[in-house]
Amino acid sequence: MDELTPEHVLGELAAIAFAVPGADNALPVKVADKLRALELLYKHLGLGDGQSGEGVVIVDEG
Repeated sequence: MDELTPEHVLGELAAIAFAVPGADNALPVKVADKLRALELLYKHLGLGDGQSGEGVVIVDEG
């Protein structure tokens, strides 16, 4: 197992967040897994405090 570092954890989250479900040789990832990984990355990067009141529209193109 690789050493557990913040960079390693962020890399794993990014792999899940940006995986293409159903692609050849892709991680077996569900849309809910992608959304959670994106949420965690969003918070880590300080991209918002979640209090803006703006809505989010999720479009399933699959």
